[in-house]
Amino acid sequence: MNRRLVAAGCLAASPVLVSASHFLWPVHSEGSKAQQIAAAGTHSTAWAAATIVETVGWLLLVPALVVLWQCVTGRGRRLTAIGVWVSIAGLFGYYGAGVMNLVTIEMGRGHDSAAMTAFSQSLKHDNSLFLLVVAPLLLGTLALVVVFAGLARAGWVGWWVPVAAFLGIAASQALSSSENAPALVAAYLPMTTACIVAASRLAELRTTTTAISESAGYVTA
Repeated sequence: MNRRLVAAGCLAASPVLVSASHFLWPVHSEGSKAQQIAAAGTHSTAWAAATIVETVGWLLLVPALVVLWQCVTGRGRRLTAIGVWVSIAGLFGYYGAGVMNLVTIEMGRGHDSAAMTAFSQSLKHDNSLFLLVVAPLLLGTLALVVVFAGLARAGWVGWWVPVAAFLGIAASQALSSSENAPALVAAYLPMTTACIVAASRLAELRTTTTAISESAGYVTA
């Protein structure tokens, strides 16, 4: 299968999986530290499923971004490249966050809840964890707006696309402590739309290239 089609599929599927994960998290997944640990231990299957779906959703952007970087030439290439590589570096923060979420399941399984809550609080204020997971995660997410700006500069998409991506990220962060899945999906919808539009453009590029190649082969024959 053509790499552009695979990348387009990854780009379109990413926000869909991230949005779907909101419906999998158990109650109190955004509660206090003690509530989160208890929820992870009590509803470990749902917690693990939500973690895996969300993490895979974010990591699907990596191959899509690499192909976008390879395909954008001329105007907008530098801006796209900056956004792509900062995003890829930052997206691995989501991998780290996913690992931490899975560790929370073990913390909630029959251990001293007070000790586990204190340990979780200490991690929250750990500078190394912030530098290795939280900061890259935030920078990588914001860099996606730069990627879409590069695509707009290249003429792939309209300038409304990076604006929509930014609005989706901002709205999602504003509701980050909410457990209302439909509201979270609606908040992320502008980013979902931006990804699908860019994926469509990437797939069209593959179709156009194939048609030109076939036409050239026909003429040569």
